[in-house]
Amino acid sequence: MSEVFFLPIEKIDKIKEFIEYTEIFDFVKEEQKIALKIHFGNSSHNNHIPPEYLKGIVEILKEKKAFPFLTDTNVLYRGERADTFSHLKVAYLHNYHTLGIPILIAGGYRGNDEISIKVNYKHFKEIFVATEYTEIDGMIALTHFKGHELASIGGTIKNIGMGCASRKGKFAMHSNITPQIKREKCTGCGTCVKNCPAGAISIEDGKAKIDEKKCIGCAQCIHVCPEKTIEIPWSSVTPQIFDERLVEYAAGIIKFYKGNFCAINFLINITKNCDCCPDPGERIAKDIGVLVSKDPVAIDKASVDLIKEKEGKDVFLKARPDVPYHFQLKYGEEIGLGKTSYKLIPFPD
Repeated sequence: MSEVFFLPIEKIDKIKEFIEYTEIFDFVKEEQKIALKIHFGNSSHNNHIPPEYLKGIVEILKEKKAFPFLTDTNVLYRGERADTFSHLKVAYLHNYHTLGIPILIAGGYRGNDEISIKVNYKHFKEIFVATEYTEIDGMIALTHFKGHELASIGGTIKNIGMGCASRKGKFAMHSNITPQIKREKCTGCGTCVKNCPAGAISIEDGKAKIDEKKCIGCAQCIHVCPEKTIEIPWSSVTPQIFDERLVEYAAGIIKFYKGNFCAINFLINITKNCDCCPDPGERIAKDIGVLVSKDPVAIDKASVDLIKEKEGKDVFLKARPDVPYHFQLKYGEEIGLGKTSYKLIPFPD
């Protein structure tokens, strides 16, 4: 049974004392490079983790004489966090620079600076991760827990699995087929042809065409197309397969750190949709507090259970009855990522 520590929202000002009480950072050593994996949110709303909640966490790491830095990767879809410059703009807009530590957008400007990690799971035998995440000493997941359009819940597993993957890895989790071209809108400009690293795109009859046998699923063509005619085939996987792929990525990344990992879930501003959305929607649960654990499955399960207990109903299942989150938790336990059984340990008065 895994340990999950709980700090109620009423005591959020004691978060530094809480983290010290849990001894969750016991793996951190002097001069180690520690990634604080976070989602910087969206400029259109304030659903991100407030920087002031993180000050105590950063102070502890500095006192340990480690080198912490805030980090995320660029997103797969088109949007304000699709490239490094616009992504950093969001991070600074939300005042994360006030924490006094570096901010790194990993994976390169276009998200294709990657390293392959060998795994042995049902869906993947290798996963593609932002290069920088294989060059550090440990990782702490700072997760704003909320709903998610495809995974039902956006917790630690989603933060790590999707958030640490390169663009190629993100695409592999989302789709079974190559990107799709809206030929009626294609101008045949050739930008995608020049930027395809696999040489999988050509111009035929004045329109771009993707060779499925050559396509490596990196999704670069989606981002460079000036006419926005190339799209992700979102509906090509079922919720269960998507969740299992997400879990396999999270497991491969977390196991890479060999115990130098822990997770912190912030149960605040809980909405139906993810922070990626320009409008995440109305809140579906009250603010509850902060959870800490070394087990990514247990902390996400505890997050769901606490919200269900406080609201008297399963807000995530009600919001998306066709996208059950239990696939994610069950499969995570099945492949050894963590346990769904846990002991909840409240912060003592």
